[in-house]
Amino acid sequence: MTSRIVKYTALIVFSGLWLLGFSTHISKWLFEKGLIEDDYRYGDLYRFSNLPQFRVLKETCPNPNTKVTQPNTTLYLIGDSFTEEGRIEASDFVSGNFHRFFIGHLPFAKLDKTKKNVLIIETVERHFRERFAKPYTNLTIGKATAQQNMTALMKQAKSDFWYDSERHESVLFSSDFFLSIKEWKASLNDRLFDRTDGNVVVSKDKKNIFYELDARPNGITSTFDKISDKEIALLVENVNQTYDFYRMNGFDEVYLTIAPNKSSILGTDLGEYNHLIERIQNNAALRMPVFDIYTPFSTSREMLYDVGDTHWNCHGKQIWINAVNQKL
Repeated sequence: MTSRIVKYTALIVFSGLWLLGFSTHISKWLFEKGLIEDDYRYGDLYRFSNLPQFRVLKETCPNPNTKVTQPNTTLYLIGDSFTEEGRIEASDFVSGNFHRFFIGHLPFAKLDKTKKNVLIIETVERHFRERFAKPYTNLTIGKATAQQNMTALMKQAKSDFWYDSERHESVLFSSDFFLSIKEWKASLNDRLFDRTDGNVVVSKDKKNIFYELDARPNGITSTFDKISDKEIALLVENVNQTYDFYRMNGFDEVYLTIAPNKSSILGTDLGEYNHLIERIQNNAALRMPVFDIYTPFSTSREMLYDVGDTHWNCHGKQIWINAVNQKL
């Protein structure tokens, strides 16, 4: 009898532990109840590396409660993690309405013709060459079919209820106690073997940490990869075709934002920057208007990125928001 109780107890306990890595909703509920820590509270790069010198809490930006001065304007934002929910909110903008879509999805939007419809396409620099290898036309204007709605629901269900070992590890081992153990191991590897996690690159002066995808010496995502004038011309043409597509499909204004790689701004000791953003934004053939973030970032003496993260901090984010609101 006792052995049976032990077996069933063990089954229940281990089933519960397994379930923690199965659903984003469960992990979100545990976080909201204060039962687990935010796994990204010190930044995504610290999360990869566990190097103690980059263990700095990410800034919590105050809610701006921006006054709506353009009630007849609807702002549509297609973006990646720099402008995801939690970083960017409707309350940041002066527009009367706000809709945000992830740049990797295939969303639908039904435009209100009585409003001024403005579209911003935001992409981080490291993925610009991939995303504009052809015109970016992921956003469909109009109503989705029943089959398209079902496909979207199935994809969402798979995303929300799918076992993820990384999520599982985050729920179980995100406390400061376990992070201290991970830091000890990371520091030992760094000092004795000059080895860090493969997802990160540390600057030569050890003051900054970067995402390996854009800090590597070469490759399509690299800050330092050489880009021919021919490829720049093709990228510009695809941006122009993207602009024409959305203008013809009902948007009154369409803008591009290229969020600079952290390594493009702070990784000067890692290699020679290819100046991708400037070569696109300053190209004489470019017809799509842009929000230039690279110039204020590259000339600022302030830190505009979170210490242990790939993303901009509150000040860096506000530079972009101010540029958008000024144009709106």
